[in-house]
Amino acid sequence: MKYSLYATISLVILLFVLNLLNYDAFYFIGGSIEWATRYVLPWIALYWFVKFVKTKKE
Repeated sequence: MKYSLYATISLVILLFVLNLLNYDAFYFIGGSIEWATRYVLPWIALYWFVKFVKTKKE
């Protein structure tokens, strides 16, 4: 619960700062989600797949 509060406060501060700098915050969030799904999630899926295969071999 404590960490979700920190994440929410951090996100609000980030959006506020980006708006002060005249940067489109929603474009930044959309780009971050796109980057995560393109580059980070496949590695996470590969990690769990390797763990699954190792447990099935034993």
